[in-house]
Amino acid sequence: MRSEPAAGAHRFCAHAWRSGGLALSLQYHDAARYLFILLIFAGLMSTGWFGIPLLPRYFVESGTDIVAGLFTLFSALGTVWGVMAYREFTKSSSAIVEARLAARRLDPMIGEFEYKSYNPVTKEYEEGFAPSGPVDFWDKETHVPPWMDKGKYWHILLSLQHPGREITLHVVRDRDLSFSSGRRNAAITQRERLSEDYRRYRYIVKVPQWLVMNTERVRFAEMDVESEELSALIADVNMKIVAATNEVAGWERLRVRFPWRFMTFAIYLNKSLPLRIVYRQVIRNFPGAKERKVDQTNADLANVPDDELVAAMMELAQAKGIQPARIDRLYALTRFLKNAYTRMGLGEGASEYHNFHHSLEVSYMAMQMLPAWFKGQVFGPKDYEVMLVAGLLHDYDPAQPLASEPGKVKGPVVTRTIEELKKTRIIDAYFTMSTEELGNYFREYGTGTPVASEFSTTHPEYVKSDWAPVESVMVEALIWRTDFPFFKLKNAQDKFAGLLAELGGKGAQTEKIKLMSEVLWLADLAVTYMGSDPVRAWDRVTNLYDELYLPRLEAVSRTDAFFSDFADLELFRELLAQKTFPDVFRQRWNLIYQFFHEGNPSTPLNRTIETARRMYLKVNIEVGMRRGEMLQAMAADNWSEYFVGIGRDQGEVLKAKSRLAALDPQNASAFWGDVQKLVPAIMDRSIDNFLIVMPERDSPVGSEEGRMLLQAMFVTLARKLRDGGAVKILTDMEEKSAQFEALLEVAGEAGLVREARKGKDYFPEGWDDSEFKDGKRQVLTLVPKAVPANA
Repeated sequence: MRSEPAAGAHRFCAHAWRSGGLALSLQYHDAARYLFILLIFAGLMSTGWFGIPLLPRYFVESGTDIVAGLFTLFSALGTVWGVMAYREFTKSSSAIVEARLAARRLDPMIGEFEYKSYNPVTKEYEEGFAPSGPVDFWDKETHVPPWMDKGKYWHILLSLQHPGREITLHVVRDRDLSFSSGRRNAAITQRERLSEDYRRYRYIVKVPQWLVMNTERVRFAEMDVESEELSALIADVNMKIVAATNEVAGWERLRVRFPWRFMTFAIYLNKSLPLRIVYRQVIRNFPGAKERKVDQTNADLANVPDDELVAAMMELAQAKGIQPARIDRLYALTRFLKNAYTRMGLGEGASEYHNFHHSLEVSYMAMQMLPAWFKGQVFGPKDYEVMLVAGLLHDYDPAQPLASEPGKVKGPVVTRTIEELKKTRIIDAYFTMSTEELGNYFREYGTGTPVASEFSTTHPEYVKSDWAPVESVMVEALIWRTDFPFFKLKNAQDKFAGLLAELGGKGAQTEKIKLMSEVLWLADLAVTYMGSDPVRAWDRVTNLYDELYLPRLEAVSRTDAFFSDFADLELFRELLAQKTFPDVFRQRWNLIYQFFHEGNPSTPLNRTIETARRMYLKVNIEVGMRRGEMLQAMAADNWSEYFVGIGRDQGEVLKAKSRLAALDPQNASAFWGDVQKLVPAIMDRSIDNFLIVMPERDSPVGSEEGRMLLQAMFVTLARKLRDGGAVKILTDMEEKSAQFEALLEVAGEAGLVREARKGKDYFPEGWDDSEFKDGKRQVLTLVPKAVPANA
């Protein structure tokens, strides 16, 4: 029985959400800005009114008016509050508006694309994109529109997560949010009840299309703009989408956490408070702030903004003993590279794998992996600096956007990287110039303006020495060692060996350099998996496969083989076992390795079945799926039911996934695995129908071993069936043939009997199977034997 206070609270919450949800309104932002403008002027006037007379009174009468002093103090504080709050709300509004304008400059239709998602619960199509199917979001079968980036969508969804809250993220048109009129909403959070229990709700967050815009260059290949201009447009969009996403996700996260309308005022008040704004700046200088910054970076390496990652990397470099003067040079190098990657369209927010963030991650991870003493070698500040420079430059290839051609690798190429580094002499400049000279080396002097552009170009003619210092040769050797796949590239191996010999002739410690190069190579290979959760890692891996022009569908199997190149190396295991290596990376590696290498496919299979049970009338499994055409046809003919295919041939399963992605609604999925291992792991009494294709020539009843295996499978299938469920077999066996009788006998021994009534076949009418005899087909329906009432 519900108590009155609880019922009253329920009525209040229902009233609070009745008007369509809580919105991030730019109109409210403008109102807040106008309010704080008034506060600024009122504070200034009040400060002058009460404060100006205080000075002559103090000097003439040698006394003070405490009341007037307090009024002056609080008026001044009010003025400061108004100024800082106005700046915060202006910054928030500008970030959102500028992101939309930049996105529409690149794609004028973004924000207006018509798209509807099928909701299997309501059996209706709903406006916008929302992944409502039972399969995992990152599965190939979850289709997304071409204008949408899965990675950006997932980043927002992760930002909104809160314990105890079920959250769905919808991507809708601008007019569905009323962005251009009325309250000018940039996002809306709605709430719907999940059950009769008023305490269980689902929170639906609606965001505009341009926040999850796909900015891959291939989408804009037909634009009538120069390549450099296109890169600049993409870089501008990515940077502004990141800023807008942070604003929107930050506001809506608080909506989900505090789902009461009166909290809107509290959220606005919290954002405006000067104490909060000042605290964010001051806390950076508190004792232990540097260690906290590094720990926070370790915990969220894949999602840390570029500038914050650079700052954490410099803190780590200082902890490794690199002197402040050298830190200033590293800052100069990173600022130049950031601008260079931004011009290539690979800066902040870029979805391509080899972007600037990846180079920062590799450099950061290499420093974390290499201890001060390892395998009899002592590594000092100079060694860490060399490895850091190599990590920052190992993918620097300004020609990659211009060299990309259909069907060819579009990522960086080490050969071009080395050519660029030798042509511009960046490494020589870094190790031979002072900090001031290095700044001049990166400075561009415009012809039409006296103002120079900082960190925008290189001047190899400024390098005074005509020889390369030892450190430059070391950096080049380390970069050659990162070429992938190194052990299959003879040119890279020869270049690396030659540079090691050259360094040995100059008295360098070649064993130490070799060890440093292997650590950098391992950091480059492993950072994606150590710096991400499994789902985010999957997104980044598929982006890498796009760059290499490899099929995305082979990402898991190839990644498993890719792991074998380094995961079992003794060196890699020893590095991970070091006490100085952050535990968060070690734990994440174990989780990712299990995800790609040792993952149990029955886990996502059971999760898919459980979710489908809530959304569809029935769940049916095709056992021994081959190419997937039949599964696709059955799903298309029975859109209110869900179909799962299990196949042993990985290649055919992957092809089937591509076919199933075309279904509308997407009511089918395919899983790769051994039927004998997967089916027993399925939850009991959870399947409505098992569907089997059994050609006579492949029938297992011809041998004693085959009969035993078939009987064991029938026993398992019977245990998984729900009440009223059946095993349906499509075969070309003749009704009274010996094999057909043997099949019935095996089924009877397993507790299954032939059903008299025909029932629903599911198998497509007139299906022509190449393994069937011409014109021969029938459907055998088996059901569990009825248990006597007195049994």
